[in-house]
Amino acid sequence: MKDYPLDIKRILSIILGTLLLAIATNGILIPNKLLSGGITGLSILLYFLFDLKVSVLVILFNIPLFILGLFFLRKTYLAYSLFGMITLAVWLELTASVVIPTQDVLSILVVGGSLYGMGIGIIFRADGSTGGIDILAKIINQYLSINMATVTFCINGVILLLSIYFFGIDIAVLTISMMFLSSKITTFVVDGINHKRTLFIITDSEHYQIISDLIMQKIHRGVTVIPAIGAYTSKPKYILYTTIGIREVAKVKQVTLKYDPSAFMTVSETSQVIGKGKGFMHLDL
Repeated sequence: MKDYPLDIKRILSIILGTLLLAIATNGILIPNKLLSGGITGLSILLYFLFDLKVSVLVILFNIPLFILGLFFLRKTYLAYSLFGMITLAVWLELTASVVIPTQDVLSILVVGGSLYGMGIGIIFRADGSTGGIDILAKIINQYLSINMATVTFCINGVILLLSIYFFGIDIAVLTISMMFLSSKITTFVVDGINHKRTLFIITDSEHYQIISDLIMQKIHRGVTVIPAIGAYTSKPKYILYTTIGIREVAKVKQVTLKYDPSAFMTVSETSQVIGKGKGFMHLDL
């Protein structure tokens, strides 16, 4: 039986992330009758309707999902998800008396969305989870090839419809606004501000060597050369693949067009780069 060593950094990230989620839930969402997404949002809704403990509901709703996950998902992922779920429930209890004094609607949205988004972002960045619809979405994605974002969106859409039914359109709009801000903060925490650009440069056999050499020498970025054939001309081509910083795009354009004005180049946004390279995220397995 293979042993899986504990990832202390991952555990600490889950602890910090779930603490922020609990503070956002007890300090902002519940006092202002706002909902969040997923199991926590459904638990908050039932708290408003029946005065049931959110922490207990989070655990109860997750039990069947974890049982289902045992048959379909990796045990390591489930173990950390279980830890995240339990930690969240504990923090929800410990921070039950926390109330962040906010009066203005904008303050409620910004503070609540920022805390919640940072919490989720920290957990996601550590490849953690708090269970809930993440488990269901992973299973559906794995076996039905339905995008996880689509599954999450549909479930959260049902929660928002329930919010409109029970609390009115105004509260639902505030909830949507906070969830939108939260998602942006999550993306910022996970991806950071140092976004990269991936370039594909299609050039000919006369110019690919000098262009790739100059990218490596002047911009200090690695280049992968991929032999290809032009479908229309049937002539040999070379695709230069490289990932660079945003400010370096103009330099690569200048180098390429100087030596091959007819080169074809595409530039794509890249939120994360994992591996060896300047400014890249190293992956430790």
